[in-house]
Amino acid sequence: MAATNKKGSGLLKWGTSLAVLGGLAVILSGYGYQWGWWHFSTGFSIIPWGTGSAILGGIIGTVGFFRMKERGQNYTIAGFTAMIIGLAALSNFGYWYLEVQKGYPPIHDITTDTVNPPEFDAIVPLRQDAPNPPQYIHVDGPAEAQREFYEGLETLNVSMDYDVAYNRALETAREMPWQVVGENKQEGRIEAYHKLPWFGFIDDVVIRVDTTATGSKIDVRSKSRIGRGDLGVNAKRIKSYFEAYQK
Repeated sequence: MAATNKKGSGLLKWGTSLAVLGGLAVILSGYGYQWGWWHFSTGFSIIPWGTGSAILGGIIGTVGFFRMKERGQNYTIAGFTAMIIGLAALSNFGYWYLEVQKGYPPIHDITTDTVNPPEFDAIVPLRQDAPNPPQYIHVDGPAEAQREFYEGLETLNVSMDYDVAYNRALETAREMPWQVVGENKQEGRIEAYHKLPWFGFIDDVVIRVDTTATGSKIDVRSKSRIGRGDLGVNAKRIKSYFEAYQK
């Protein structure tokens, strides 16, 4: 029993340590980029190693925990720590693996109106250092890829008069996890940005409200400041906004 406990405790200690270090590596991969420790590509390269370490550590720690015949409070805490980190890392890996398998097109500029997309104004100065320009590229741009992949992402038509529709659009934007930086009721434009947690990437949003024969229409455009693809983040943001608007 003593030998079993010794072997189990050794595996538990090593596994828990590896799981914790792997989990910290994954977390710091993004925040390290935000803090200026490394380029975002370096942060991305850390993620698979950290994830693998966390999963492997979780497995080793769990095996060690169940090999022990006698477990005190500290060993129990260590065992559950290894299990939780390992499962969290495995779940995170599984989620992103499935997302990648969906085959998102390598585009980062999504709009409900690809013919006459809403244009940025107040946001433009904030994108001066951004690799991706604020302009919507029509020729050989994202429009065709968006139409093929994101079916149903279109202008929202409502039976409200312009004032009510615009005020609701502005109120909804303020309720989102965004920072509103521009509003112009006369031009029907609302602009905001969304700073994502972890890596701190910033995506910009412009909302356009206009009149129709039966009420008003709302178009939304969401664009990443950096990166070629977005794994569907911008499209999901627009859909979330429309869902909040119609509540």
